[in-house]
Amino acid sequence: MKNFWNEENKKLAKKFLLSAMLYFYLVNVFYLDIGQNMTGKYFVPIFLPMIFFLTTMQFSARTEIFSWRHFPNMFTGLVWCMTFPLLYTWTYEKPWFMSLICYDFLVGTAIFLFLVSVEVLLNSFKVKFSSAIICVLNFLFLVVPFIEWIYYCLYWHCLSPASLTNWKESLDYIQSNIGILPTIIIFSVIGFLLTLAYKSHKNFSKNISSATSQKIFAAITLIGSVATLIYYTPQTSMAGLLKNVTDYVAETQKYSQDYEKRFAELEIDKTQTLAEKSKGTVIVVIGESASRSYMRAFNKNFPFENTPWLSSKMPAENFEQTESDILVKVSEDFKQTEENTPNFETGDGKFFVYKNAYSSWSQTVPVLQRALTEQSQYNAKEFYNSVSIVDVAKKSGYKTFWFSNQGRYGEYDSATTLVAKTADVAEWTDDAYDFSDKDDIVLLKFLEQLNPAENNFVVLHLMGSHIYYNHRYPSEFKKWVTADGTGMATAAPAYANTILYTDFVLSKIFEYAEKNLNLQAMIYFSDHGENLQISHNPDVFSFDMVRIPMFIFVSSEYEKKFPTRAEILSERQKEYFTNDLIYDTVCGILNAPSNRYDSGQDFSSADYRFNRENLTTMFGQHKLTEDNSAE
Repeated sequence: MKNFWNEENKKLAKKFLLSAMLYFYLVNVFYLDIGQNMTGKYFVPIFLPMIFFLTTMQFSARTEIFSWRHFPNMFTGLVWCMTFPLLYTWTYEKPWFMSLICYDFLVGTAIFLFLVSVEVLLNSFKVKFSSAIICVLNFLFLVVPFIEWIYYCLYWHCLSPASLTNWKESLDYIQSNIGILPTIIIFSVIGFLLTLAYKSHKNFSKNISSATSQKIFAAITLIGSVATLIYYTPQTSMAGLLKNVTDYVAETQKYSQDYEKRFAELEIDKTQTLAEKSKGTVIVVIGESASRSYMRAFNKNFPFENTPWLSSKMPAENFEQTESDILVKVSEDFKQTEENTPNFETGDGKFFVYKNAYSSWSQTVPVLQRALTEQSQYNAKEFYNSVSIVDVAKKSGYKTFWFSNQGRYGEYDSATTLVAKTADVAEWTDDAYDFSDKDDIVLLKFLEQLNPAENNFVVLHLMGSHIYYNHRYPSEFKKWVTADGTGMATAAPAYANTILYTDFVLSKIFEYAEKNLNLQAMIYFSDHGENLQISHNPDVFSFDMVRIPMFIFVSSEYEKKFPTRAEILSERQKEYFTNDLIYDTVCGILNAPSNRYDSGQDFSSADYRFNRENLTTMFGQHKLTEDNSAE
């Protein structure tokens, strides 16, 4: 290094400094051009350090930044710099946090510097080996931006905490919408790009000398880039989203910490409860992805007769949607197989079917942590400080059961599973960390465990209409198919079949419980709805994702013991409701008010304070008045 600053290197230094400043300027112009101004507060402090390391990187390779020899590494870094800010801008058309833009810029540039410096330092190894290593590093650094772009191309929305929290559902949708040919094309393109990158790296390695000065500059650049990646990567946009998810998971896990204390503090007068006055069974059935927009019982314009049992429970003046925007836009390119409509019997008691029920969100876990506990859109209560319908049932004098046909997937127990585990008996049809492939009728066998002479409170969690639709019903319920019999995984005919099958399963649960378990009440609601084109991703919201079916059955004995409550439930069949109010409504139906009960959130109470004007969905982001299909 003694004679390093000769005339040639002085000229190179000027050239490299200009290239470094031009790189810095152009990336900032890109941010300005998309409306993401980093402002002087953030880019001025990093200017000199970045120029320094960009210059040392060029000296290490003896090649200016904008040479084709740098292209694979610079492309990798720039994709990191630009992806999230660009997709966020296209999605929301507003600025992102300036600090996060700066951190994305720093990390993306550090990736570029890291790759070049490692490539220079690996020059002492064989060219093929070092080129393959850098090629693999290029690929690994591009995985996250690549996922972001795939997600955007599918949903026209950047990744969000909601999509990351419910990654399994997002993955299911992606799998169902990327066929074999697109998958082959995607991997072919990746393979082609990796081949080009490998050839470029081989050419780059062949032109790197083994001069000590270049190794020193590469080492300096490597140290700077690694320090930047370690410090700033946790502060980037994507890391921020992941932190929101991990914070949510950590907060959810608090539910178990003080559970015994919360349960002990729950005060209920057992002498007045349904369990005390009318011994028997109460069943809560949680549906999955059922939208009343695509159910004949609620929408007479839907072209599939897929709710024969529920329709038989509807009042004579059957509900009929008339607004033009609820007309289901499904292809008439389908055909019907052999008629397979079971006959149903009507027992004693009353069915109340609610035509204006909505979910509070469009994904299962966030919905159910509110539906099952005190937490709602309309109060400031936290999930981890709440009691659940299971707790209320226990304190009211019931033995509690939870039977689920949904898997307990995820590294941690979901909020739903945490509640389920508090039941006296909790069983899953497929005790795995994935979705079940069993038909929902399998839940019926669990009811045989119940003692009809006891008070039983049962929660049944269906797989319902979860994508892929054609996996959610047995072959005998394949009543409708597409005209050519293909594409049934996400087709409207297959979805109609899932609803037909759920209708059948509900009828069998009801019939068994009424005949064998002294059924006093049965409540059914879906966690959320579905859009037949884009499933139920909150990033691309539409109201059919939150329009849900709901009904409540009460026995004739219940009517006699609680006539006022039964009358209120009957009168409210056309009123509005969101399913985060289920907890208080179950408290009311069990006639179990407590120190953790809000009668204003109880659909069965005269104090119910909600209507279409003050109810919301998507955690307050949308008012129900925005749904033009509602009456």
